[in-house]
Amino acid sequence: TLGHQFLLKEFGTDAIPKTGWQIDPFGHSSFMATLYALMGFNSWFFARSDYQDWNTRAPIKNLETIMRPSASLGSAVNIFTGAMPGYGPIDGFDFDYDSGDAPVQDDPRLEGVNVDNRVDKFVKECLEQSNIYRTNNIMLSMGSDFNYLNANTWFKNLDKLIHYVNLDGRINAFYSTPTQYTDEKYKAGLTWSVKDDDYFPYADNPHAFWTGYFTSRPAIKGYVRSRSNYLQACRQLELQFDTSARSQTLWEGMGLAQHHDAVSGTEKQHVANDYARHLSEGTAECKAVIDEGLNRLLGGSIALADCPYLNQSDCPATSAGKSFAMIAYNPLAHQRVEYVRLPIPAGRRVSVSDYRGAPITSSLTPVYNNPSLNTLVFPVTVPALGHTTVFVNYTGETAPPPAREAPSDAIETIENGIYRIAFDTATGLAKTITDLRTQTTTQFSHTWGWYNASDGNVPNKDNRGQASGAYIFRPNCTENVPTPCRPYAVSGATPVVSFTRVAGVQEARQVFAPWLSNTVRLYQGSDAIEVEYTVGPIPFQDGLGKEIVSVWSTDLETSATVFTDSNGRDMQKRVRNYRPTWKLNVTDPVSGNYYPVDSSIYLRETSGSARQVTVVTDRSQGGASLVDGQLELMVHRRLLHDDDRGVGEPLNETGVDGKGLIITGIHRVIVSSASAAPKLHKTQKESLTFPLVLSFAPLDSVQQFIAKYHTSSTGVKQALPANVHLLTAMDNSFYGATGTMLLRLSHLFETGEDSVLSNPVTVDLNTLFSRIALDTCTEMSVTANQPLADVHRYVWNTQASEPAPLPAQTAGPVVTIRPMEIRTWSCSYSRV
Repeated sequence: TLGHQFLLKEFGTDAIPKTGWQIDPFGHSSFMATLYALMGFNSWFFARSDYQDWNTRAPIKNLETIMRPSASLGSAVNIFTGAMPGYGPIDGFDFDYDSGDAPVQDDPRLEGVNVDNRVDKFVKECLEQSNIYRTNNIMLSMGSDFNYLNANTWFKNLDKLIHYVNLDGRINAFYSTPTQYTDEKYKAGLTWSVKDDDYFPYADNPHAFWTGYFTSRPAIKGYVRSRSNYLQACRQLELQFDTSARSQTLWEGMGLAQHHDAVSGTEKQHVANDYARHLSEGTAECKAVIDEGLNRLLGGSIALADCPYLNQSDCPATSAGKSFAMIAYNPLAHQRVEYVRLPIPAGRRVSVSDYRGAPITSSLTPVYNNPSLNTLVFPVTVPALGHTTVFVNYTGETAPPPAREAPSDAIETIENGIYRIAFDTATGLAKTITDLRTQTTTQFSHTWGWYNASDGNVPNKDNRGQASGAYIFRPNCTENVPTPCRPYAVSGATPVVSFTRVAGVQEARQVFAPWLSNTVRLYQGSDAIEVEYTVGPIPFQDGLGKEIVSVWSTDLETSATVFTDSNGRDMQKRVRNYRPTWKLNVTDPVSGNYYPVDSSIYLRETSGSARQVTVVTDRSQGGASLVDGQLELMVHRRLLHDDDRGVGEPLNETGVDGKGLIITGIHRVIVSSASAAPKLHKTQKESLTFPLVLSFAPLDSVQQFIAKYHTSSTGVKQALPANVHLLTAMDNSFYGATGTMLLRLSHLFETGEDSVLSNPVTVDLNTLFSRIALDTCTEMSVTANQPLADVHRYVWNTQASEPAPLPAQTAGPVVTIRPMEIRTWSCSYSRV
């Protein structure tokens, strides 16, 4: 949206893009194709596709196809998709000043006139490319990374080349654009093949699967995810209160971080530091927006603190031993009830009360790496798009340390009214999970392992000298057979386990190694099992690079199948050692079966009771199911060699102390029937992706605070339906007209996922906001750079039958959101 709004403002409607140019990204998701279609694009092109896929498609002229990226949205998002031979100039025609390729020399006064040779070479290259594409039009990408440093040498030679090639007459060469190329493909009137899956994973050689970047630089990935939520809250408050500070800097930082060598983790360390700097500077400005907005909600002026390092139990506002008020802002347009965890000094007793002063049951659990602190745990209910206040008052009494129980029986359990998890104390591992609602027990264990990263020091035949690096995941184990090797167990995988059972939460702490531990946590009444893990510094003194995986083993019969999300939207079916549109020659059964997991991955039973085990992630990671009934997620990597794909340094993050990067993250696990799973997992995904935004203020008296400030509010007249997400609510005066806003609503469910929540749902835009009055709303393309009524996309002839297109939508203000739809409006508005 940022880029399209910029183009529209600077260059007008003539600069509205019509084609997606995904020239260098390494793997292409279905949802990106959906987004391009919703932008009004007719096509998208990319240069990187799997070498086996390319070798299958090129001989039969099937490199261009119609992608059908969403079964829910159907033919409305079909899009012409083209795989290009590469993203550099054709062989011999790199005209940069230092390339070494011959220029077009046509001056007879000088030696070396080469027009005929240059023309013959160019025509030969073009005719060879025409043999792998349909129609008599081909597209040449004349440029590459770091090219056009001297644009004059390029255009001077291209002008000559075009002139002499056209004089030759065998082919016609001309300057063009991907949009014009698409127009010619459409005019040809051909019938095209279809593709329903995506372009993951990508490999450029037999032992070079680009699946490592799904996890590379997990701290940056986590930071980008958390800043996305912070930007969401920032925009919402900016919209409602016209704050003096603005969200623009963080928006631009987030836009920068979407570069294919940014959030992917495939940049040099100093570049990663710079991306983080941009996000940090934007965060500082958005903190000013949020502080101002919250003070407007409170109806006062309070100095507010935040706790950006709360994930490592570092929060001066709560651990100083002084009473405080916590103001929790909810960026979701649904009311939520969640547990909050805050560090406080050990040995101190507190009372906790809600926004009215009514007591809230709270408990203390250990801070395992800091005995001077305890964790205060309590539930909080926050209105939709609103805030609530919780008061934490130090009573002056001492509190005993929270009980941390060593195992006393062969089987120890923790439970919360929804689940009971049984641990085998001999192994220290979970053994079973029982769904107490259905009395269904699933065999279940969770372990940690590591793959030894290949250093490339193997025979060089068939690219076997390939090392694991920022892009490529290559374990130093079994290759060229369909059966994958298994990761090494972390310290024998027999953890030291202890248990804490207090009101509201029960947890099991497992220490697998000095550098790896996790806490399995059950909040009372929660339908998710929270696993908080800390990994690092990854040891490397043995000279071995390591790729750390969290492994979940169950007794589900899954028929070599796992499901992963596509950019947090549609779920994709993945079958081990299989590609839907071409025959896979298995050269690496581990990395070749890894897929991107942006938000969730699940196993679904194919027979019997149809159970499902879902893991929801707090950041993008790589995931796989290499054994039936088992899934694994790679959470961290420390490598000692470069993979020779452009970074030029090993992925060896040393962290703030130089000893190695430490990561703390969260997985939420849901064990349920397959029919109940979609609702449960979408709720957890929303909660984990858009957490509460917490701020803290000094507290003298609870009653005085309540009397002086508005301690609770909501920003909506009516909460959105459970299957609709408020994707965007932001002022757009910077790029649009003053007093305009962008509003986006998205349906969370796919067709057929849930018997109730997969149905279309109606929303009245005029009754959505309580502080915003919408005047005139115009439905737009998804990036809001053109009215939807002006979007006229090509309808392509396909070799497969197409479902009937969805009926046209009504203009509103009462609108219908259908499964997987994203609808966007530009509205004039006023604040009330």
